[in-house]
Amino acid sequence: MLLRGDTSWRRRVCAVALSSAVVAFIGFPGGAAGSPIRHYEQASPADKGLGDIVGDGLTTQASVSGDAVAFNSRAQFAGAVGSGVSGETQYVARRGASGWGTRAITPMPRPDALQTFFAATKLQVFSSDLNTALLWAYDLPAVEGDATDRNSIYVEDTATSALQAITVSQQDPLTPFDFIMEQLWGVSDDARHVAFGTSTSLLPEAVGGAPYLYQWDDGVLTLAGILPDGTVPAGGATVAPRNYRGAMSADGSRLAFRSPAFASDAQLYQRIDGRRTVWVSEPEGSDQSTPVNVLLQGMTRDGKNVFFVTDSALLDSDTNGGPDLYRYTDSANPARDSNLTMISQDGDTPGDNIGDSVVGFSDDGQRVYYQTLSNKLVLWDHGRTVVISTVVSRFGEPRFQLTVTVAQPGHARVTPDGLYMAFATNEAADNVHGATGEETNGHFEMYLYSLRDDTLKCVSCPREGATTDATVIPSVTAGNPRIDNLGIRPRFLSDDGQVFFSSAEALVPQDRNGVTDTYEYDGATGELSLLTTGKGRDSAMFADASQSGDDVFVLTRQALTSSDRDELVDLYDVRVGAAPPEPETHMPAPCQGEACQPPPSASPPEDTVGSLLFEDNGSSSATSKKALVVRQRATFHHASASFRVRLLVPGTLEWRGRGLKAGSAKRARAGTAHISLRLTRAARAQLRKKGTYQTTLHVTLVQSGGAEVSAATRVTFRATPKKGR
Repeated sequence: MLLRGDTSWRRRVCAVALSSAVVAFIGFPGGAAGSPIRHYEQASPADKGLGDIVGDGLTTQASVSGDAVAFNSRAQFAGAVGSGVSGETQYVARRGASGWGTRAITPMPRPDALQTFFAATKLQVFSSDLNTALLWAYDLPAVEGDATDRNSIYVEDTATSALQAITVSQQDPLTPFDFIMEQLWGVSDDARHVAFGTSTSLLPEAVGGAPYLYQWDDGVLTLAGILPDGTVPAGGATVAPRNYRGAMSADGSRLAFRSPAFASDAQLYQRIDGRRTVWVSEPEGSDQSTPVNVLLQGMTRDGKNVFFVTDSALLDSDTNGGPDLYRYTDSANPARDSNLTMISQDGDTPGDNIGDSVVGFSDDGQRVYYQTLSNKLVLWDHGRTVVISTVVSRFGEPRFQLTVTVAQPGHARVTPDGLYMAFATNEAADNVHGATGEETNGHFEMYLYSLRDDTLKCVSCPREGATTDATVIPSVTAGNPRIDNLGIRPRFLSDDGQVFFSSAEALVPQDRNGVTDTYEYDGATGELSLLTTGKGRDSAMFADASQSGDDVFVLTRQALTSSDRDELVDLYDVRVGAAPPEPETHMPAPCQGEACQPPPSASPPEDTVGSLLFEDNGSSSATSKKALVVRQRATFHHASASFRVRLLVPGTLEWRGRGLKAGSAKRARAGTAHISLRLTRAARAQLRKKGTYQTTLHVTLVQSGGAEVSAATRVTFRATPKKGR
C-alpha cells in the first residue's frame, strides 16, 4: 500500500540504497489522493539490548535533513559505555548507504570520581545535524582542562566520542555549585558556539561584576557580557529567558543578553562578532529615560532582527501608554540610524513571568505573529496588522504556551517565510468549542493558519466532538523521572506547511484501532493523511520531523518492517519515496495435505501446533477475494504455540480469540509466515486447573487494497502431563 500524489512542485523523492535489515517495502493506509509516497524505515537497531527506546517526553530529536536521529534507552547496546540521568543512555542513528546504523554517545564517567546526587551525566543539547552534543557532567576522564571533582560543560563529537571541555578556567577554580543544574543560554546551529553564565571568574578580564556571561567559540573562551562602552557591567549580565537557544544567531556571531542581570530596569543588548555591543532597547524618541520591563521575545536566525517588549515609549509615535512590541534591526551605524520599529499599537502586548507575546516570525523579520492580553492572536505583515483569532489565550501551563521562547515543546511554529503558523491549544471561549467553532470539549487540538488564503483551520478536530487531545509529545512508554532535552522544539510544522501530530481520534476511515496514531495535514493541498497503520493494539506517536517534512519519526511497539521481530518500542522514519525492494529470499515450497502433519511417531515439538493455510480460490487477480482453508478442529499442547501460515498475497495478519492474546503481523510478500499464539493469564490459570482450555481462533488477512478475508477454527489446549503421571 502506498500513498501517492503529485509532489513535483515541492518534494524530492529520495533514492537511497538501504539495508534490508532495517527497511521493508511496506505502505500504510489513510492517504488522500495528493499525498506523497512514503515508506517505513526502522531507525533504531533490531538488537536493543532487550529494552525499549524511550518513548515518553522529549528525548528524540531529528537532524534538520532527516538523515540522523538522536534517542534514549534504558538498555545498553551499540557500544554503550556509560549512562546518564535515570539510567538512560543516549544514541545517535544515521542513515548510510547500507541502512541505519546506531552509535551510543553517552560517555563513561571517571570510575574513581566521587559522584553526588547533582553530578549525573546530562547529554541534552545537539547541533542541528546531530554531529555535536553538549553535556553537563562530573569530571569526565581524559579530558584536558576540565575541573577536578567538579561539574563542567563539555562538547562531544558524536561520530568519534571525542570530548572537549568548554568551561576551562584561566582565573578562579570552579566551585561545587557551578553547572550542577543544566541551563541553556544560547547555542549556534553547529553547537560550536555556546553561551553560558556563572558567578566564577574564568578569565582575567571578568572583574567587577557577577554573574558573568561567557561565549565559547570552537575552543576560544571570551567574556560576552560587555556593555557598548567596553566595560564589564557591575550588575552582571545574563540571557533571559533561559533555555531559548535562539538568543544566539545560527552562526554564533550574535548573542542577545540583558544587564544588570536581575534588575527591573535591565536593558537588552546584543554582542556582535565578539568585538562590539549595541544597546537594543535604547530609546529613539524624545523621552530618553531608562526603559523598564524590557524582555527579549525572540531573534531571527541571522540575529539581525531582535524582538522585545517594554512598558516604555521608545518612539514618539508610541502614545498608548501601555506595553508594546518592538523590532530592533541593526544598521551599519546604530548611533546615527533609526533601528526601532513599533509593531503592536494597542499597548496590551507585554512579556512577563506568566507568559510572553511573540509566537514566531519569518526569517527576514517582516512577518511577526504575536498575542495580546485581550486574547488576540495577531499577524504583523510588512506593517499590516491582521487579527487571526480573539479566543486564544497567552496563559496556561508554561511549556504549552505558544511563544517562541518556550521550549519543551512550545505549542506553536511558524514557517521561515511566515506564510504558515501551526499551534495547539485547548483554549476556547466557552470551554466547549475551539478556536474555529468545532466541539473540542476542552481538549488540545492542532490548528493551522495560512496567510496564502487568510484561513484558520482545525486540522485535528473530529467531525463529532473531541474526546482526546492532539499532541506532539510521545507517550508510548512511561518513564519516571522523565528527562527532556534542553531547548528542544519538535518540528511539527515543515517549511512547506505540513503539520504533524498524534491523535487517538479516528480522523480518517482507515484509522480503526482506537489508539493513538500519527497524522499529517498538508497546508498546501488541505489533505489529511494517516502516517501510521491505524491498526493493531499499540500506539504509534509522532516524535520529530526533518525541516522539509520528508522524514517523520514515530515511536511504536508495532512491527512496521520485517526487521522488527520483537514487541519493544522502536523508532521509525516514515520517509518520502518508494522503498527499495527487499533482497530475494528463498522460501521453502509450501506443504500439501499430509505433508503438513508431523510424523506419527514424533512427539509434538514444544510451542508448535500446526498451520493455517490461506488458499487461492482460483482467481489470478491479486486483489480478488481469497479463501481461507483452516482445520476445523485442532488440539495443542502447552499454553503457547507458533503457527505456520501461508499467504498467497501480501497483507497483514490479525488474530484474536477469547482467552488469546490478540496480535498482528505484516508481510510484504506472499509466502509462509509464523505467528505467535499465547493464552492470557486467566486462560492459563484455567488450563492448569482443568487440564484443558477450548476457544475459537479468528484469523483475518487484510490485503493491500483494504479487502479482508477471515477464517475461524476451534482449538483446544491441553496441559502437558507431569513426568511420572
